[in-house]
Amino acid sequence: MKKLLVLMLGLVAGTASFAHTPTTTTQPSTTQTRLVMTPEHKIKLYVQPLQTKGRLAIWDASGKPVYNSTVALQKGFSQQFDVSSLGTGTYRLTLETGKETIAKAFVVQADPNESFVVQ
Repeated sequence: MKKLLVLMLGLVAGTASFAHTPTTTTQPSTTQTRLVMTPEHKIKLYVQPLQTKGRLAIWDASGKPVYNSTVALQKGFSQQFDVSSLGTGTYRLTLETGKETIAKAFVVQADPNESFVVQ
């Protein structure tokens, strides 16, 4: 009888430990994006797959949009922008999803070799 009681207590304790679910998540809270500027005045944007749509925009220094689009992010996103027609100055690329906004700044110079992305 004592062995049966110990066995049952062991089974109950073992089952209870499997029923515990962790309360913390290991998923990163920020979207993984990468922005690269080429010497030919092109910007390449890469975004990891997300289960949502996003609002993509490029803003000039005065806050006016020079590009605006809704993009699907379910399979990830990759796009190249030709910024050679933009005047010299600082611009901001933003990607808004339901929960967060990611902003990356880039500078367009008259000499393409001096244009760069600000992280």
